[in-house]
Amino acid sequence: MSWKRNYFASGSGGLQGIFTPRTMTSIAPSKGLSNEPGQNSCFLNSALQVLWHLDIFRRSFRQLTTHKCMEDSCIFCALKSIFAQFQFSSEKVLPSDALRSALAKTFQDEQRFQLGIMDDAAECFENILMRIHFHISDETKEDICTAKHCIPHQKFAMTLFEQCVCSSCGASSDPLPFIQMVHYISTTSLCNQAVRMLECRDKPTPDMFGELLRNASTMGDLRNCPSNCGEKLRIRRVLMNSPEIITIGLVWDSDHSDLAEDVIHSLGTCLRLGDLTFENLWSVSEVVLL
Repeated sequence: MSWKRNYFASGSGGLQGIFTPRTMTSIAPSKGLSNEPGQNSCFLNSALQVLWHLDIFRRSFRQLTTHKCMEDSCIFCALKSIFAQFQFSSEKVLPSDALRSALAKTFQDEQRFQLGIMDDAAECFENILMRIHFHISDETKEDICTAKHCIPHQKFAMTLFEQCVCSSCGASSDPLPFIQMVHYISTTSLCNQAVRMLECRDKPTPDMFGELLRNASTMGDLRNCPSNCGEKLRIRRVLMNSPEIITIGLVWDSDHSDLAEDVIHSLGTCLRLGDLTFENLWSVSEVVLL
């Protein structure tokens, strides 16, 4: 799931009346992607559809013309090709074979995303973003890229730090900075937290979804006090930037989970960045579900 920043919210306080004006030029042609028996490409096709229908990504990627090409294992070239087919092909269903093959060759040493084998859609999405970074950025390190044309870091990257602060003795751990492209949430934690939160209020509220994600992401993740005073502490995460796109990856506890309907009911269509983490510098920023 991806959310993009909403520049058109009415007012800065509530989420009511949010709309995202669209013109005909921003509506992407909709086509399907083939997944023949034995291909098991549904995870890749899901990631591809998300990228294609993100206006911010699609337009920015279209403007990129040069890259570090890896020939038959070049994810950049394969993505350019499938995007051109999305835009210009008269076919209603397109093959994603070239990108699937490039992924398999790129990650052969790690044995990830191999042909015919099912894999995780959110992790595929994240790895495609990081390969785009590799193809277009001169900076090899993924966590310190400042290139203005690097779409993954300029549009998707969440810059955070996490820290433990003990309210009993006042001790605090050293802040740990990191960058993430996808914010992963356990579906079990999500559903359990949704039940707990609804027990404490009459009905869902617009700001509930961000709070739900925040609580679910730290559920059960308790740390010892830095000074070992005996307290168990929940990690505090602080968001330092305001990404244009927020991506949430749902982590399922089994291949055949019975939580699908509960997860769908717990999802919100609007997310305030101020609710996603314990603290941040962008409390009035809002993103809307695509």
